[in-house]
Amino acid sequence: MKKFEVTRNKPTERKEGDVWMEGDKTWTIKNGIKRTYTKMDDARKKVFMPLSCPDCGNAMKSHWDKKFWIINQTCFDCHIWQEHEIRTMGKWNEYEKAKVSANAKAFLKDVKDGLKDYSEQSMENQHVTENGGIEKWQGPDQKIIEQYIDKEIKQLELIVNNYTAKDCKKDS
Repeated sequence: MKKFEVTRNKPTERKEGDVWMEGDKTWTIKNGIKRTYTKMDDARKKVFMPLSCPDCGNAMKSHWDKKFWIINQTCFDCHIWQEHEIRTMGKWNEYEKAKVSANAKAFLKDVKDGLKDYSEQSMENQHVTENGGIEKWQGPDQKIIEQYIDKEIKQLELIVNNYTAKDCKKDS
């Protein structure tokens, strides 16, 4: 009969806040409990609204609180108070222009992404019918589509950049 000797590695002592990798997962200790940390944890923190506002501590139960949590990570009352403070400091025009500029740039990014998706889909030239068959369609040349999309994006960029630059010059 053969003898087998089994040895066990001594587990590593972990402290509060330690982060380590085991296998494919990242682990941490919070409040004395071992937890996995995933890529989605940061997204969850932004999306899920807490019961109370982190700034003022008031309960967040209004539908306005939900909307403003997504935008500012504060309750509606805190947002109104922040805007009031900006107005009393006399910086409202700068704040407003920065918001409009950021919205215009975000719109431009969305348009670019949408046109890029359209361009990629038009390359396939295949469409699935109701019966499950695949039809190959003949459409315009891909280079023509890309040239047109690039031309439209450049025009939109000029409009957005001129708009934001014009607003900045008004204050000077």
